[in-house]
Amino acid sequence: MVMGSVSSPEETLQLQRTLSFMRENDEKDRMTHHSFEHCIDQVVRFHFPNKRNLSHVHWNARQTLLNPLWIHAATHRFVYSIQESMRGLLLVSGLRESLKGKKKRWTAKREQEYLEIRKLIESSVLHNARNGQDLSVLFF
Repeated sequence: MVMGSVSSPEETLQLQRTLSFMRENDEKDRMTHHSFEHCIDQVVRFHFPNKRNLSHVHWNARQTLLNPLWIHAATHRFVYSIQESMRGLLLVSGLRESLKGKKKRWTAKREQEYLEIRKLIESSVLHNARNGQDLSVLFF
């Protein structure tokens, strides 16, 4: 089983810029859920052109509770949704924003919590994966 986090700082920044550009060119003040998911599909297609059959799932962390039970449930849904495929990509967006909440500052304590949640997500995906699956997690 191969599982890794494909989100290098450069890749994450590039994906954030791509999504920001798409959001800015959306006609409405706030991008609809459907439009945002369409942008995610386009980003995957553009950034992984050689992996046309790459199954991917987007998890917007802003819309869920960030406790271990919900994290395990979300990652389990991801692995189950790509059960038929040997390759998959879980895109996790909004994790930092969700942890930051209404606070203005990003503290060392929040950074530690962020890293722990990332590790929990990655280990949960690994735990739920089948033997031989090639799964990646991309945080942006």
